[in-house]
Amino acid sequence: MKINNRWKLVENSNNLYLPTVPDYQLINNNTKVCLMGSCFADEIGWVLKENNINIGEVDYVEELRHVLYPWGTFFNPLNLLHILEHTLEIKRINFDEQAFIKVPKNILGNHFETKDSDLEENDYDLWCLYLKARLKSSNLDESVLEINKKLKKFKNSILNADVIVITLGLIEAWIDNESKKSWHSFHGNAIKKTSIGNRASFDLLSYDKVTAAIQDIVSIFHSIDKEKKIIFTVSPIPLNFTFTNKDIVVANRYSKSVLRAAIEGFIDDKRIFYFPSFEIVLDCVGWPSAYKEDDKRHIKTDVFKNNIAPLFLNNFCDIK
Repeated sequence: MKINNRWKLVENSNNLYLPTVPDYQLINNNTKVCLMGSCFADEIGWVLKENNINIGEVDYVEELRHVLYPWGTFFNPLNLLHILEHTLEIKRINFDEQAFIKVPKNILGNHFETKDSDLEENDYDLWCLYLKARLKSSNLDESVLEINKKLKKFKNSILNADVIVITLGLIEAWIDNESKKSWHSFHGNAIKKTSIGNRASFDLLSYDKVTAAIQDIVSIFHSIDKEKKIIFTVSPIPLNFTFTNKDIVVANRYSKSVLRAAIEGFIDDKRIFYFPSFEIVLDCVGWPSAYKEDDKRHIKTDVFKNNIAPLFLNNFCDIK
């Protein structure tokens, strides 16, 4: 048995140690890639697009070096599973008026307080509870049509992809009491103070639930193409807030640990791979030096560009 004495190798070195990743070479300039999951997928998508890899139809945020996927982000694996099942017509979600929340116009982020009575007629946008899609309309029919367009693009990207890249972010989920589907996220204090405040129940997804969700996600992709390759990673971006009674630091590490442990049970499958972005940021670069000064959560551009991106490109890509 080969012993990896990684810590011993670097104890007297000033050089940054990066973990060893096998040379998979799954992606080349003819490969079609579909990315999904947390917002960290936006950054991976950027570096692939920058190297002329086909990642489908996306928008760009040049100043952030991000791509924006029409289907948005999925933070917990259960929400991703439920949207996949709907998109691929396995189990449908009913996108009726109960699937939306009214949000005051010009609000950014999920942290705001409002009451139903505060919203004047048409002085709001509709946010979908199941999908991160802030729809610039107060009209339900228009909003549902826009969601269908977004998910049609998602479906096409999935069906055409040779490689799927999934970044998992957290295990805190809000489950709709009626549909039993996972909401995208809990929209701050707004939902608490509106008429839908009691419609969902909090679920801190267990290891078994996360494992079952990942198994279903993998099975869906391999039912489309049994040779479809899947790359998992755990997002190094920490939780913004927690609905547990734990300190945010403890809640974050528990959340990431459950995700990481669950993924490990799948990587013996020769079609499934793991990329250690979480380990690079937390164990190699470290907090707070890896994170942007303004929020201490999102990864510094140079950390991603100089450490994470080269390792991903060198070991998963064969780029001409």
